[in-house]
Amino acid sequence: MVDFFRKIRSTAFICFLLLGFSTLNAEEVRVTSFPLSGTMKGVPLNQFMSISAFAPGSSQAVEKDPNRLMSVDSVWKPIEKDSLSLSFTDEVFWLKLRISSGGDEDWFLVLNNPGMEELAVYRKESSGEKESWKEIGSDRRISYVHAAYRMHARANSSEEFLIRAASRRSVVFNFQAWSPKEFASRIQSENLFLGVFFGAIGIMLIYNGFLAFVVKDSSYFFYVFYLLFYALWQFAVSGVGARYLVQASPVAWNDYLVGFAFLSVAFSLLFTRSFLHMERETGWKDRAFLILAAFAVLGFFVSLIPSAYGLMMKAVSWYPFLAAGLVVYSGFLRLRKGYKPARYFLLAWSVLIVSVLITALRNLSWIPDSFLAHWSAQFGSVIEMTLLSFALAHRIKTLEKDSLQARLENYESQLKLTEIEQELKIARELQESILPDHLPKMPNLQLSVRNEFASSVGGDFYDFHYVGPNKLGIFLSDVSGHGIPAAIIASMVKLAFSIEARNHEDPAEVLRNINRSLSGKYGKHYITAAYLLVDGTSGKVTYSNAGHPPLVAIARSSGTAKEIFLPGWIMGMDPSLKNSVAEFQLEPGDRLIIYTDGITEARNQKGEIFGFQRFYKLLAENIGLPGESMAEVLFKTVREFTGNRKHFEDDLTLIVLDFQPTSEKKTLSEITSTLSRN
Repeated sequence: MVDFFRKIRSTAFICFLLLGFSTLNAEEVRVTSFPLSGTMKGVPLNQFMSISAFAPGSSQAVEKDPNRLMSVDSVWKPIEKDSLSLSFTDEVFWLKLRISSGGDEDWFLVLNNPGMEELAVYRKESSGEKESWKEIGSDRRISYVHAAYRMHARANSSEEFLIRAASRRSVVFNFQAWSPKEFASRIQSENLFLGVFFGAIGIMLIYNGFLAFVVKDSSYFFYVFYLLFYALWQFAVSGVGARYLVQASPVAWNDYLVGFAFLSVAFSLLFTRSFLHMERETGWKDRAFLILAAFAVLGFFVSLIPSAYGLMMKAVSWYPFLAAGLVVYSGFLRLRKGYKPARYFLLAWSVLIVSVLITALRNLSWIPDSFLAHWSAQFGSVIEMTLLSFALAHRIKTLEKDSLQARLENYESQLKLTEIEQELKIARELQESILPDHLPKMPNLQLSVRNEFASSVGGDFYDFHYVGPNKLGIFLSDVSGHGIPAAIIASMVKLAFSIEARNHEDPAEVLRNINRSLSGKYGKHYITAAYLLVDGTSGKVTYSNAGHPPLVAIARSSGTAKEIFLPGWIMGMDPSLKNSVAEFQLEPGDRLIIYTDGITEARNQKGEIFGFQRFYKLLAENIGLPGESMAEVLFKTVREFTGNRKHFEDDLTLIVLDFQPTSEKKTLSEITSTLSRN
């Protein structure tokens, strides 16, 4: 039965063409050639084109093969409108276009219809006496919300094109020609407008979503869902979703376009019912909202069935107008009964209905395709949503007296918050003052440090101490937790280290004395720490650990990362700290890494930790980078792993030590100099 009606429709279309051109065959139909120029400004091409239609399955060769199409007699009709709307049809359309060019230039062929699911462009090519049609490759189709092809015309040439198009959505042909500069400006302005449009929807979505949870009013929840599905529908209709949100073909987005539209209608009806208090009305008025909303939800599920998609596409084109009629009638009814918020409500829906009507008239070429007409639906929807937000805000005013005390309390809380922020600022400045303001300069040793706190202040602390002319002490500690309590303890550690590092050279003894001097002052916190002495002349390292993560030594010769683990008690558990000393040797070019566990224990959104394996692998892979660059790569990788959060869950500190003897530097310098001379 469906095939029968399709054949009738196709036959009717062909008969219509034959009635208009009964004395002309395919070769006798003449359409004016379009002359290219440097200034076209999106001139409509429809008037330079002719069209022919084929029912699906009528002839696969003619339907899909341009060479077969041009070898048979086909009925062609010139297009007389700048925007040709053929409504919903499953027919396949072929269009012919001829262009002429006086100079060698590029130009753009654009179809202002982002929902066209099938579109192929063919160019006529001649080889001797043989002519054929070759499809223009996808490399010529640019990434844009509308179908757009970058063409090149040779000087003093005339070219012919065939275009095959089909879609389950409303078929609208509105072809335009643009010069490259004009088209670049068009894309820029259109992207700007679409960004403002979707940005406005996003702001209203967030704002009203916040109010929905604060006010606990069902009207806000229904309105938020209406905004959400309306935005998704606009993403599908405009082509922005396929271009920027989830890159996919128009077919994939069109599969859900109808469903988004139905759900948008359903929640707009539920929002209207709640906002206007239609449950207070007797008779059919309240039930009508529930029935229409239920059918809209049903339409969403039915639209997911492929065989029913075409029917639901037609249904969703008129269903919103049925719902709008009920909405406007109910708004007038409630306004007449003295419900003042209905004024904004009626004005909002009136603006949307008028703007959609203007868009429909533009698609039918009944009004010119001006800027306002082209973006009428988007302008109208933004105004409608803004007015609806005003209408909802009018409700809030009725609650102001009841919420006065709550606002006063909130004001006091804000004052306290301001005081806390000021205190945090002071704490941040104080903590920055206890960290070294510059890195020590020692022969043969190159140091790099990267540090980032989880909040305004943190518990990671590092410091350096000169032990003789060629020996450097490096200290790193990590107070459990973060924030002000951890920062206070870190300040205490700073003072204790400054005293003990001067009195003792043995790293283990320094850690034991720090623990002893701070015993009983940790509260519920504990501290891990590492202290090592590095001899800049020989590369010898003397190292002690108090529960801190192991060091990582990377051999530049092999690029392998070696873990240097040394057992040791955590500070704060016992006044008598149990730890030992280890010694090892750095070879020229080796790198030593000291860090806090905020790096290896960073978690992503799935709860997985960054881990030692990823950490060691990244260090080994970037052995050739300078210390600062390697630290930047590491922190960027960890941040991406955690989902680009604004703050890490724990403080992160990384110290990179490169052992670069002077003789090695001279050798490298001499080699570089020799190579440059040669």
